[in-house]
Amino acid sequence: MSWNVTTGLETDQLDGLVARVHRVLVEDPDPPLVPGRMWALGLYKSVVLVLFLLRQNPVQEAAAELFGVSQATVSRRWTALLPVVEKVLAPHVPDPAEASAGRIVLVDGTLVTTWDWASEGATMFSGSDWIAGRLRVT
Repeated sequence: MSWNVTTGLETDQLDGLVARVHRVLVEDPDPPLVPGRMWALGLYKSVVLVLFLLRQNPVQEAAAELFGVSQATVSRRWTALLPVVEKVLAPHVPDPAEASAGRIVLVDGTLVTTWDWASEGATMFSGSDWIAGRLRVT
């Protein structure tokens, strides 16, 4: 199965990431998870689950239903693997100052000046908010 839409990674990228996560877990003297002891999900699907949560931001109950596990399992995988995934990917994250040099950058949540829609009065409306011309349905 391709997890491209779910994770945003190509198959070879995902395989490489899982291999690196596995290596970190095996080399850790006190790992948060033992790769061979993940009964509900294997390591591969556990990493996919963490990436899915990062990329799509669903509630854990929805992720649990999609992956066929309990919400508690989702929570445990998230807590255990997120730091490992972050550690593995850290060398590949560009410096924000360098990546944005000479560019306009908008970050999710950024407050920016926008058009003053209030000055347009009643000329801007959604068709679902109006019936018979200007009669507003509330």
